[in-house]
Amino acid sequence: MAAKRSRTAPIWAYMEQTEDDLVIYLTCKDTFKYSGSTTSNLIKHLRTKHPIEYAELREESDAGKTVSTSKQPRLTVQPTLADTIAKTTPYKSDSNKKKEFDDLVVRMIAEDLQPVSVVEDKGFRRLLHGLNPRYQLPSRREISRTLLPNLYKHEVEKMRKELDQAKHNYLTTYIWTSRQTKGFITVTAHFISQDWTLHSAVLETVCMTKAHTSENIAEELTLVSNKWNIKEKICSIVTDNAANIKAAVNEMNICQVPCFAHTLNLVVQDAIRNTADVRKVKEKVKRVVTFFHHSVKASDKLIQLQQQHNYPVKKLLQDVDTRWNSTYYMMERYLEQSELVTTTLCLLGRNDLCLSADENMLLQSAVHVLEPFEEATKEMSTEKVTSLSEIIPMVRGIHDYMISCEDHDHPTDTTSLAKELQVQTERRFSIIEGKFLMAASTFLDPRFKKVPFANSSNVKKVEDSLIGLMRTEETPTASTSTRQNKPATSTPQQRKKSLWNRFDSKIEKMSNASTQPATGPHIEMMRYVEEPHIGRDDNPLAWWREHATFFPKLQELAKKFLCTPASSVPSERLFSKAGELISHRRSSLKEKNINMILFLNKNL
Repeated sequence: MAAKRSRTAPIWAYMEQTEDDLVIYLTCKDTFKYSGSTTSNLIKHLRTKHPIEYAELREESDAGKTVSTSKQPRLTVQPTLADTIAKTTPYKSDSNKKKEFDDLVVRMIAEDLQPVSVVEDKGFRRLLHGLNPRYQLPSRREISRTLLPNLYKHEVEKMRKELDQAKHNYLTTYIWTSRQTKGFITVTAHFISQDWTLHSAVLETVCMTKAHTSENIAEELTLVSNKWNIKEKICSIVTDNAANIKAAVNEMNICQVPCFAHTLNLVVQDAIRNTADVRKVKEKVKRVVTFFHHSVKASDKLIQLQQQHNYPVKKLLQDVDTRWNSTYYMMERYLEQSELVTTTLCLLGRNDLCLSADENMLLQSAVHVLEPFEEATKEMSTEKVTSLSEIIPMVRGIHDYMISCEDHDHPTDTTSLAKELQVQTERRFSIIEGKFLMAASTFLDPRFKKVPFANSSNVKKVEDSLIGLMRTEETPTASTSTRQNKPATSTPQQRKKSLWNRFDSKIEKMSNASTQPATGPHIEMMRYVEEPHIGRDDNPLAWWREHATFFPKLQELAKKFLCTPASSVPSERLFSKAGELISHRRSSLKEKNINMILFLNKNL
């Protein structure tokens, strides 16, 4: 046999001849026919499927380099991660693999709020090529016009099925403004599935081109609810305290629930504003924080002192006027670093900004008084199990805490703050026990039931109302179906005279009385009230999942009322995400793409 010719062409750095007429590509493992006369078909494969290697090949050819000679061992290509995976997984066609990778890329863009142009970044392209050289990234145009809309359409259909199965829906909504000063309204839905799982889903983010009047807002909310076919299922809409959005919900003839977090924010802000000394010391702390934020020298000096004294290196926090808890965190952080802050101010000759010992004590007491409000705000800002049922217990707990603060262990001005907080809390939340939606949610929560109510008459009202709802939702045909299936008993005239006639008549009357529809709801209510309370940290929906069969009518009402959110935070949280999405790099995003990406970001 004639000896094989030495492989001197650069293409053989990527190819290997396995048989006389077969060649295998070392990275993708594709095989080709090889006659031994020309390598044009091998180079064509490299040019079309592996552009990076082809560019390297051109550079080597231009430089006159040879990769392997008869005296030099041929370059061996180390197997990549993609090669290893390919050996251990079943074979799939290239088209199926590409669809999988395309889907992963689109999901990554939505979940991480990446710009669509990430597919054009050199580093990202190099990374994916290293993982799988055969994969060709879709273009920016393909993602925006095909892949993203297809994924959005698929997830919308899934969400429609879930919403169709839910009997009751509660909405939260929030209006926000983008960096391009465009107004958007975001709508989220909350419902409990058949297996007692609480779901929160973003439905729509719509650009509002019209003025933000109550009529226009109501029109947008109606369009969204009709689009998702939930108009008749909406039990209430949770909004902030803005007059236009409250009026819009009322125009739709739907119950409007004020956001608990917003109302709590107004309570604390009004109380601090009406307590002179606390307001003054808060403004003084704000001036100190502003000084450190604007002075690099002061900030560096504070960090240096923190490191020298083994303090945690933390920056001072600035408050935001629209969020009271930012004021709480500002004061709390200042107290943590007060000694080093005072030292830094003295070293920089800014003694005029230093707080006195009495002011520090007043600040510390104010933080102590505000602790339950911070706890309540944090509790209500989480998207977890039902939260509306917690409002009445929280308000009652805040009231009791404020009373306990009225002692002689605190400065007089802090006691004034506690009293002012009581006044504002009473003004904003005095009638919550009389609001059926809140009262029913609390009563049907097995953690609370009757305990949080301050007025027993309110408990009686909510019990009677729930019993009335159970009666109206009862179907007579269903309640009598069990009796209809029994053999018909003969009438007194038809029955043969017997010594048991009188006894049988009494039993029949008692059976008819015990199966009257009116008695069922009462019995269920009594049994529910007698059930022991569960722990405050337990999941009430898990309890209802286990006990639903024992309360066939009441469990339907629990599923209706326990999915109500207490705040519009779920919609507002999209505002901060939208700020990340509509950045300078993505300022040209179309409104429909903003809606699709925010929908997928929340619901995937």
